[in-house]
Amino acid sequence: MKNKKKPMFWGIFLILLFSLLLTACGSKNESDVSDGGKDASGSADKKETYVIKVGHIAPDEHSYTKGINAFAEAVEEATDGRVKFEIYGNGQLGGERDLIEQVQLGALDMTLVTAGPVGNFVDKFSVLEMPFLFRDLDHVYKTLDGEIGKELTKMLDEAGFKTLGIWENGFRHILNNKKPIKSPEDMKGLKMRTVENDIYISTFRALGTDPTPIAFPELYSSFSQGIVDGSDLSYGVTYTTKMHEVQKYLSEVGIYYAAAPLLMNKDFFDSLPSDIQQVLVEKGEEFKHIQRKMNQEMEEQYKEELKKSGVEILEKDQVDIAKFEKAVESVYQEQKDRFGDLIERIRAVQ
Repeated sequence: MKNKKKPMFWGIFLILLFSLLLTACGSKNESDVSDGGKDASGSADKKETYVIKVGHIAPDEHSYTKGINAFAEAVEEATDGRVKFEIYGNGQLGGERDLIEQVQLGALDMTLVTAGPVGNFVDKFSVLEMPFLFRDLDHVYKTLDGEIGKELTKMLDEAGFKTLGIWENGFRHILNNKKPIKSPEDMKGLKMRTVENDIYISTFRALGTDPTPIAFPELYSSFSQGIVDGSDLSYGVTYTTKMHEVQKYLSEVGIYYAAAPLLMNKDFFDSLPSDIQQVLVEKGEEFKHIQRKMNQEMEEQYKEELKKSGVEILEKDQVDIAKFEKAVESVYQEQKDRFGDLIERIRAVQ
């Protein structure tokens, strides 16, 4: 009996030992794969999925929405589905200042925002909000895509963001529901909504109005309730957010050009595999051009739709732009020490 039990004991022992070794090897492989998205050889794990949560304030018909949706689709395709997007538009996650703060703190991964509120986080970025700074779109694009744009992008990136391109909202015009605006004199006494930006506030004061900061998601109701008389909005925003239902007059003043940086939380960006980082950077650069073109085409369409809806539009040649420019000279005096030589350099861009 003794000789028969000994082989059986060692057989069971060897089976258990082999099973333990297999289990240990399996645990090691799982650990290696889950460690930073790498497998045992150090290459990226192609099966791991990364979800990017995006928030913005635009409605479905706006070029922000169409642009970010096309960008997301292109990134998902270029990464073979390893990157997925959750996109929350229409101000679902708050106003633009809220969204920027969420991205900076890491509560939100990405946002596309108008430049105005960005100045609360990166002061010199507000130089883009100076009134009548740009001559035309060609001047804008040469500035944003040149050395000055690179400097401003670097400032954003040093403040906890990863900038994936400067997209656009477009030139902003003067809307109100009181009277046609042909010169600064016509604006005296109007209550004008603005964003929380001291340049905007100073500009509207210089034009003789009463500036009132209001978050964008509250603007339509503010017009309806008579809290403010007007605001500065692009054609795209005016039409897609139905502001023409509560605003009767639009003057093509082009008081500001509204740039729109696509911002990502830097720590989250840095945590992604390098090949995904590269795709995000490349697609951000590619789609800034696509979205800008898309926005300009849509603005032409929306301008015609606004006319059909009954909005009285004063074309640029019907507005005394020179008087508007002279009226805001005080804003440049107030801000002359704030931006160093940036204003002069932007104006010198050819």
